[in-house]
Amino acid sequence: MADNDPALFLDLADARHVLLAVSGGSDSIALMRLAAPLHADKASFIAATVDHDLRPDSAAEAVRAGEWCRAAGIEHAILRWEGEKPTTGLQEAARAVRYRLLIGEAERRGCNAIMTAHTADDQAETLFMRLARGSARGLAGIAPDALMAAGAGRPMRVLRPLLDCGREGLRSYLRSIGQAWIDDPSNDDWRFERARTRGLLAALEEQGILTRDALCRTAASLRVAAERADAQNAAGFRRAGGCMHRLGWISSRANALTPGLVGRAIHAVGGGQFEPSEGDAEAALMAARSAGAATLHGAILRIDGDQAAFCREPAALSGRAGVPKKAPLSAPPGGRILWDNRFIIENLGPEPAVIDFFGNADPGDLKAASALHHAPAEAVAAAPAILMPSLDGRPLRLADGSLPVRVTCLIDERFDGSVIRFR
Repeated sequence: MADNDPALFLDLADARHVLLAVSGGSDSIALMRLAAPLHADKASFIAATVDHDLRPDSAAEAVRAGEWCRAAGIEHAILRWEGEKPTTGLQEAARAVRYRLLIGEAERRGCNAIMTAHTADDQAETLFMRLARGSARGLAGIAPDALMAAGAGRPMRVLRPLLDCGREGLRSYLRSIGQAWIDDPSNDDWRFERARTRGLLAALEEQGILTRDALCRTAASLRVAAERADAQNAAGFRRAGGCMHRLGWISSRANALTPGLVGRAIHAVGGGQFEPSEGDAEAALMAARSAGAATLHGAILRIDGDQAAFCREPAALSGRAGVPKKAPLSAPPGGRILWDNRFIIENLGPEPAVIDFFGNADPGDLKAASALHHAPAEAVAAAPAILMPSLDGRPLRLADGSLPVRVTCLIDERFDGSVIRFR
């Protein structure tokens, strides 16, 4: 899509009720104005602006964005980030909050998709930043169509129809229709990585060293390569006799393991946010083949002969691995919680449930449960256990169907990276 001819490519598929993420900046206002003529014809749209409450003018800017949306015939809502803000990692925290609020609003409104206004410039900046961090899977850049969820919520489609549009082309379009927009001063604040990256890329492009379009072509090529690698890993997992178990562990044949498979499996069972590097995964595989076991990213890989088992590291839950002990979580009646990033737990009963990890149970119970479920002791110790008032203080029990609790294991979506969950 050329910069001088921006248009909205709307691959709605089954998306017929769409939430537009409208910050008030030029990109999102262009998305809104391009969507407006399609409203009620191709689909129905509503818009939402997240007020992060990080600048004195943010509330007034959110109101102004709403006025522009309503003038274009699109309903608008303001979502506010309430409470204290972190002193470190502010932009990453703001991104997580933004998606959680947008997904929550989309669910309340009955939407089946969210649209954001990410552009080719955003794609280039994202790829450059991930290159600087030595990222692997992230080099595919921003996906045009992704699945995201807020905590234990159900996945929502997130569409980016402007990824082929340049920012200047969108601004030219807005000027041509007499539409104003808001310039966020944080976009030029060099305390933030993206602002520094934007300035550096502008200088590199001016010198003819590296262009936005070249970075976008690279991201597209790497996305194809990533999809090919995903398919190869899935085939390799099947060849290795890989099996994902409902208690949150993975078994396979050891001699068929590759560093890529090890990295995926460790991310799936370990509960962490990021997959280990291929080099770290290879080192863990070599250590486990030599010593019988290795730990990495909150997971344990055990190899016994030709049998391999990937489990969550119980010490990472009990506070013995240099990380804080995992505190019990409460699930109210009818509530859903994301537990250890590996399970969704739904309390279907009439009384509260407390979710702990089974490693806190009596050692005899742990041994018996390991035999009952034909699972490694580490897998059972790191599995969720349920305590309800009606149990009268009896030992914690595995969520095995005997309690009014539904437990969904997420290691399959963590293995293939199919859903991004914002905690």
